[in-house]
Amino acid sequence: MWRESVTGIADLMRSDLLSSELEPAPVNTTQWANKGVRISSDRFDRDELFQLAEIARTTGDDQKLLQLFWDILAWGVMGNFRNAGRIVDFAATDDGRTRLLTALRTGATASHAGKIEDAYRAFVDYKVPRLGPAFFSKVLFFAGDRTSPEPRCLIFDSRVESALPTVTGTSYSLVNRPVTTYARYCRDMYAWSQEFGVTPEAIEARLYQLGKATENSRRAWLSAEVSLYREGRVPVTFDAILTRVIRDHRRTVPADEVPGQGKS
Repeated sequence: MWRESVTGIADLMRSDLLSSELEPAPVNTTQWANKGVRISSDRFDRDELFQLAEIARTTGDDQKLLQLFWDILAWGVMGNFRNAGRIVDFAATDDGRTRLLTALRTGATASHAGKIEDAYRAFVDYKVPRLGPAFFSKVLFFAGDRTSPEPRCLIFDSRVESALPTVTGTSYSLVNRPVTTYARYCRDMYAWSQEFGVTPEAIEARLYQLGKATENSRRAWLSAEVSLYREGRVPVTFDAILTRVIRDHRRTVPADEVPGQGKS
């Protein structure tokens, strides 16, 4: 019988149905241009965004930092431009641009230094409207020191959040004590990476894909698991459950939306 626990991370990483790498993400530059924002490329991968973040950090140029922010936002918006458009409108005001840049500088500096709580708190304190944790955790991730052997800021979006209790049995909801919870997530991911011999980014990529497969619903996973038991399948493994989830998911979504073909 498969049970959610920390050892579920090992099953997640062993699965042949998920990938530890995510494909470069296309960007709708026209959509952004219509809002007056120029995006550096029509397609980004993580390496490119890390390089842009390093340039912004080493030059100390506010314009490059702001461009990095728009590029990351465009990479991660996943077609939902409504909130992104409101952030653009906010940043077009003098007060908004100042507040956004202050949050970016503070958060990026703390993230690169490995100060996870301080980095996350920067965006909580400066309150950029419509810029939620799914977005600003991406900024903190790319602003971090990728070479550091210590825990650092990681991407934490709704797909990852929904997949964590499915795999580990533990919730990482940001509703209460968001700063503490985010820091616990980052440090737990680092600890799991050490225990299972993988990178935190590889775990995050697979959690993202699992969240996508279940449509952010733990119920979808539990329903698939129960159906296997009712059919007398033995053993009911992680991959057996995931295969059933993917089969059920394909009934309602296009083929290009199955695990391993999305972005974070």
